[in-house]
Amino acid sequence: MKPTIKQLDDLKAKIVDARASRGLTYAELGRISLVHPSQVGRICEGRFKTFSYNVVQVCKALEIKVPRLEPNHSGIAPEWAQAMSSMRKIWDDTPEGAQVITRILDAIADLKIRTE
Repeated sequence: MKPTIKQLDDLKAKIVDARASRGLTYAELGRISLVHPSQVGRICEGRFKTFSYNVVQVCKALEIKVPRLEPNHSGIAPEWAQAMSSMRKIWDDTPEGAQVITRILDAIADLKIRTE
């Protein structure tokens, strides 16, 4: 799933505005977001094409919501598309949230294996 050009442009503008309004240097934003300042600089200058982990961390530090990417469901079984849709509803768009969902699904899988 790739963001659209409009999503990228909108997010780039929000990052520039948020950093400027807070008066943060790349180094300060790097400390807050736990992203290397060189990567923060690249992100703040709009040099990214995907919503990578580092982009998400910088956005979280600046309190910017990253747009949700909608998957292309063509060629996917309807049941799997429904399961993916349900998972996206409970996901908060953070790496930590994805890890929580993964742990929950793994626990369910472990329970299913034990009962078979």
